Amino acid sequence: MKKFLVCMTIFFSSSATVFAETCPNLIKQIDELLAESKQLSAEQIKEVKILRIQGEEAHKEGNKEECEKLLSQALDLLG
Repeated sequence: MKKFLVCMTIFFSSSATVFAETCPNLIKQIDELLAESKQLSAEQIKEVKILRIQGEEAHKEGNKEECEKLLSQALDLLG
């Protein structure tokens, strides 16, 4: 039983770390795609940047679902 509890603790600790890094990785991906993008209009770029900022703020507030939703919308606009 003790081994089981130790394994579960390690599993959930590592899972939380992976989830915590998802949003920053999406932000980095958006930044890279924005730097390379040449086919977006100024309005589209503005919308992507707004979604990115809102996603980053949601991440800082600990709202992972909202963060991923906003960042996914930004990525969709980037193609």
